[in-house]
Amino acid sequence: MMRSRLTIRPILASLVAFLLLTSTAQAATVSGIRVDHRSGQSFITWDNLPGSGWLYHVYCSRAPFVDAGSFDAALELAQVGDKSAVDARISLLLGQTLTYRIAEDQPPLAPTRGLFVTTPHVAGLMYYAVAAELIGMGPDLTLVPDGNFTANPVWERIERPRPVWQRTLLAPAGEDYVLWTTNIGTQVFPGMCNLVGWAYHVGIVRGQPGGALVLGGHGRGGSFFNSLHGTGVPGEWVLSIDDYLPTADAATFYFGYEVGYDLEQPVNAVRTGGSVVSDFTEQRVMFLLGWAQREMPFDPHRVYAMGGSMGGSFAFFMAWHHPDLIAGALAVIPKLCCAYTPDSYIALRQSMDRMWGTLDLDPPSTVGERVFSWMDGREQARIQRHGGSAPIIGTCGTADLSVGWGEKVAYFQTLEDLNAGGVWYWDGSTHATPISQSAWYSVTSGQQLYKYRSDQSYPAFAHCSSDANFGTGDPATADSVGQLNAMVDYDETTLADNFLDWSVTLRTRSVSTQTTTFPAPASLTVDVSPRRVQHFIIARFVPYRYEVRRVSDGQLVQSGQATPDEDAVITIPQVQVSDGGVRLLIVPTTVTGVTPDQAARRQPHLAMSRNPVQEKASLTIEWPGEGDGTVELFDMQGRRVRTEFAGSAKGITERTFRTTGLSPGLYVLTARQGAAKATRRVTVVR
Repeated sequence: MMRSRLTIRPILASLVAFLLLTSTAQAATVSGIRVDHRSGQSFITWDNLPGSGWLYHVYCSRAPFVDAGSFDAALELAQVGDKSAVDARISLLLGQTLTYRIAEDQPPLAPTRGLFVTTPHVAGLMYYAVAAELIGMGPDLTLVPDGNFTANPVWERIERPRPVWQRTLLAPAGEDYVLWTTNIGTQVFPGMCNLVGWAYHVGIVRGQPGGALVLGGHGRGGSFFNSLHGTGVPGEWVLSIDDYLPTADAATFYFGYEVGYDLEQPVNAVRTGGSVVSDFTEQRVMFLLGWAQREMPFDPHRVYAMGGSMGGSFAFFMAWHHPDLIAGALAVIPKLCCAYTPDSYIALRQSMDRMWGTLDLDPPSTVGERVFSWMDGREQARIQRHGGSAPIIGTCGTADLSVGWGEKVAYFQTLEDLNAGGVWYWDGSTHATPISQSAWYSVTSGQQLYKYRSDQSYPAFAHCSSDANFGTGDPATADSVGQLNAMVDYDETTLADNFLDWSVTLRTRSVSTQTTTFPAPASLTVDVSPRRVQHFIIARFVPYRYEVRRVSDGQLVQSGQATPDEDAVITIPQVQVSDGGVRLLIVPTTVTGVTPDQAARRQPHLAMSRNPVQEKASLTIEWPGEGDGTVELFDMQGRRVRTEFAGSAKGITERTFRTTGLSPGLYVLTARQGAAKATRRVTVVR
């Protein structure tokens, strides 16, 4: 018979020893089998046999089960234990034995029922059977109609699964849902685990129509209970996602793990290569966000990510990985640079080695980037130089030995070098310092995220003259309490983002710790880069003029020219900002060749997640307007090799560039929309 990977590991040595001594122990047949197919998933339940120590084999077949020989043509989906209906995760969190609910309108399963959930990836008729065995004695393949097998087939369809409501939570307050995942994805449901039928929790706080959605991430070793809260703004929705591994590694940093990682092994070995790291958890996050978008009436332009510790890393990387979906992020004491060495907390590095592989190995991942590029803020700032991140507000401590201070300084230096923006606060706290006792407790509520919308641009700041000193990485060289870009602000209600001009009002501002207020400077200087522009067209290497005028009387205080770099990022250097406010205006130096109806004004922008490319990489195309677009690959002799994209195009298009069928060497990608054209060289390696 065919067999898929098991869902439990029957390694109960003491039980096996006991059973081997019990010569009278016999296998038996289960009863009460039932299969409910809904929302693209089949829920198989049955009555467990009396006693403990039973192992249940779950089979499926396109042909009816008629005798023991039918099992030879069947697929063994899984082996589950005698408590498969018990929800071990929520039982541990709430301190009482609770079972799964397989439908919102049904009661929780009895603890004596068995449960397995499968997600078919081919539609059609399917028969199911469950055979029991006492561990080590082999399954009993006796067939009892509608007892341990289905006499009638189940019609299975390929549909998008939905999380199933389980219960209303009181402390913390919210709704508990469970999503059953699979290892083989369908066209509407990605693989989100390397085992079949693994269940994950997600918490919901229901808001009001049009309210914001807060994506909550919890700390490593915590649970979705810890992030089932929002910013405190009335009417907002909360989606709190559980990142849990039943191993010594505790959680995946909301990313994933190597495809051969063993969820049933308490301590995995260090990954040694030869495989790929899958973004199982990030896929689950994005699937749940899509589910929320379909079923919850929140404002899609006010999706905020926030959390502390590992949850802070979740918010931080959501801002870098999905800036088109995330309006803003609050990252409290996060890990930012997973490739940073030397680490201050060796146990965390060892966990990453087991889940992902060592830094020296730096294995490929399913996102198209190497693991330690995808999970390192410095690399993301370089790779995403053109598009940038969603606005990020973060706090950290110079005495934090769990996630490290040195990596923060390395990241801050990268932000300054690349004019990437972000607002950061630090003090002398450790990782264990209660948030309520940190100097910058007032900025951790998240309400300041409401300043941002994903459909509105914002100014990224760098090299602000009022920044504190973050030093060299040694805490002794940094100001004990400090901030980066926190003393300059912009008025989002005055921001104008048009095809031929971009403008915003800037002001200095005061910031307060729990004991001290730093007054707003009378004036400061800061580099300003428009980010996430919606309409303003920024053309590489084309000069733009800028003006800075006082808000009070319109007096010109500064003017000049600035030229966007090769990544189409324009930075206005050292803008003079006063406490009374100034208006920054950026316009092209001439409209000749840069008007919206002339494609030469702006080219498509091509960005690769990595180059050279081995196996695959993420390809992002930003189109200059709306209309038919094509992306084609040519060899160095000018021969078209293939078409990467063709169709209606506007905004940003994301594709996966694969090297399948390509010989190693140099190629040219060409993007066209109307008369606008852009090219980028791509190196393919083996």
